[in-house]
Amino acid sequence: MKKKTLIIIFMFVAGCGTVKDTEKSSNTLNQVSFEEGVYSVVVDRTELSWIGKEISTKIHTGTLNLSDGTIQIIDENTINGNITIDMSSINVTDLQGRAKEMLEGHLRSADFFEVENYPNATLNFKSKSYNKLKNLIDFEGQLTIKDISNPIFFSATLIESSPYLKAKSILSFDRSKYNVRFRSGSFFENLGDKLILDDIDVNIVLVTEKK
Repeated sequence: MKKKTLIIIFMFVAGCGTVKDTEKSSNTLNQVSFEEGVYSVVVDRTELSWIGKEISTKIHTGTLNLSDGTIQIIDENTINGNITIDMSSINVTDLQGRAKEMLEGHLRSADFFEVENYPNATLNFKSKSYNKLKNLIDFEGQLTIKDISNPIFFSATLIESSPYLKAKSILSFDRSKYNVRFRSGSFFENLGDKLILDDIDVNIVLVTEKK
């Protein structure tokens, strides 16, 4: 009986050790390596999705397209890049039909991004730090909308390096700094529940290939 008890205890301890090893393995992040060189943005594979919010619970979502972009990797600690966003590609995804068309037209108008006069927005950036274990790169740069430039800081997570070098990030910017005034609390008072928040989030999955 004593022998059987010892065997059971051993099996239990061994089993616990296996679980711990499995948990440790599952929590280990696969490191994404990349090569030095110049990379072109693959615009038809890159995804940009935006979120705009009112002071109420109302939220609008949509997408944008890139025109072009280039990433230069000098070494793992020195990465420079630039992308051009086609503002005429503003697309609303949470509405359909006439409501969708009206909001898209409004966003392209002078109330918002004045696309006829400012068809492109640009983002120029350079790396600040690289956490190899987390596949995380911190960047600083300049975001230009309506010919107005402001500093921006963001982090990007490397997803894969083959067949494309791919990274994901969230850019957050204050539209009031780019003279996007419509129902902005930075320019108008007493808007009540008509207030549209100044902060806009853009989720990016950037796909590039080496030249």
